[in-house]
Amino acid sequence: MANYRNKKIIKFARGQVCQFQGPTCSYNNDTVVFCHLDEMFAGKGTGIKSHDFAGFFGCHNCHTYYHNAIPKITDWLALRAVVRTLAILFNEGVIK
Repeated sequence: MANYRNKKIIKFARGQVCQFQGPTCSYNNDTVVFCHLDEMFAGKGTGIKSHDFAGFFGCHNCHTYYHNAIPKITDWLALRAVVRTLAILFNEGVIK
């Protein structure tokens, strides 16, 4: 089964408020993109990004922190960010 792709989600992420808000957050909306989760259960594979619904809006600093920090530190922040991001996507009608 192919991973779910939705260009509207990726495009909508640009300029949103960072939902990860980790210890290195810049709170700079200009650098926010959709950050895919680094987990196999989310569809991640070698050379394959996870599903386009399995991620969060994150600034450049938080994106880097998420991909490089010790996983236990980022798990709660990532889960919180995913739920916040999905709420925004549903409320704005980007996904239904």
